Amino acid sequence: MLMDKDTDWILPASIPFADIKGRDLEECVYWLLDAMGARDLEWRIGGTGGGAADGGRDLEATFYIPGPDGEMEPQLWWIECKGRKGTVEPDEVKSAVNNSMQLANLAHLVIVTNSNFSNPTRDWVKQWQANHPHPRVKLWDQGTLERLLTQHPNVVLRLFSEALSPSGLLKVIRQRFWERLEYMPVKALRTFWSERNAIEIDPLDRFALIANEFAHGSINDRPWAAQATPKKLIQTVHIAFVNLPYLMVRVSRIGVDREPVLAALAHLIVAALQVTSADDLCRLLFDDCLALKGELFPDSVIDVILVPVIDRVAGEMQDVCAADCDRIMTSEPTTLVNAGDLIETYWRRLDPSGASEVPDETRHFRIERRDGPCKVGFELDRNHSCPLFDLDLKAANVREFLAIVERVSEARLAQARERAAEKAQEDALRDAARRADRN
Repeated sequence: MLMDKDTDWILPASIPFADIKGRDLEECVYWLLDAMGARDLEWRIGGTGGGAADGGRDLEATFYIPGPDGEMEPQLWWIECKGRKGTVEPDEVKSAVNNSMQLANLAHLVIVTNSNFSNPTRDWVKQWQANHPHPRVKLWDQGTLERLLTQHPNVVLRLFSEALSPSGLLKVIRQRFWERLEYMPVKALRTFWSERNAIEIDPLDRFALIANEFAHGSINDRPWAAQATPKKLIQTVHIAFVNLPYLMVRVSRIGVDREPVLAALAHLIVAALQVTSADDLCRLLFDDCLALKGELFPDSVIDVILVPVIDRVAGEMQDVCAADCDRIMTSEPTTLVNAGDLIETYWRRLDPSGASEVPDETRHFRIERRDGPCKVGFELDRNHSCPLFDLDLKAANVREFLAIVERVSEARLAQARERAAEKAQEDALRDAARRADRN
């Protein structure tokens, strides 16, 4: 099913589980339980570092299950969240299980982690469960969370675009690019640039950022290569060109536009030549990146994977250098043809400071007469604005917005049909009058 592919696409690229701990993990599980149909959800904010004790569980929920006679019977669930870097060991689970025994009508205790449970932990739970039928203990690890979130993409869309830190979002950019050659919105790139001195950017991250910039037009405003130290820049060149065969094959196999990747690779070459010599760069490319077990790739392979990158570099240099050349004149650029690739600002991409934020000069305004009636029939006044403009669209209120669209389209379509009928009647009367005048 297409939906299965879409939801599977969301998870690996969008949710860096290692960073989801504490309150973020609890919030994730809260909305997941809500999507699963839980009732009487209670988020018991407290416990270690959070104020009041949480009574042995972070969340409490009730599920209604049909009984043998068809009536819905409540099942009480306690949920304890364990955000960890490593595996969850038995001692961390024992306290939660012991706390759960204080309530006789507890049906399930769910212990959730963003990582995994150790084998001793799972063995201990099995042994305890054999001697204690109630409550049933469930262990939700990262794999379980992935599966459940895949079934409830509304939770993914609701939370993770806002809940993640810039470092977490940077991992999303890297995963989306390297796994699927997909790009993030410009807004995210602006965020990363403003936070560039506060987050750790590794070579895989940096190349993904550069490719993302070219996918949106140009690198001039946020020159990630120029911003890097010489050592980090060379490391980025190395990781990018070591993966050059992979990138070229993925581009071809997926069928995406290869220009952003070519432009990013070409840009790295130009940037690297500002901190190292051409000879040293060639040694890096041919001895380390484009060789297998000490032997250079055959020329036929180099022609396919490296020459297009070099050709891109050549085209850029031709466009820039010929722009004000007294000897060579060209009719128009052949490579720097995108809107963001202005020849006069080309070299700004090698300025580490980048461009200062220039506000968008495009302005849109809307004037609303607060005492005017609504032609669709919404009850509006000075305190209630038009819902088409007033609603802040997000995943959580798509249903509400579609209901508004349904009402608007129904009313406006009826009005359009009425106007068309009136115009047809007027045209018929006009034609009849003309015929009468001719007679």
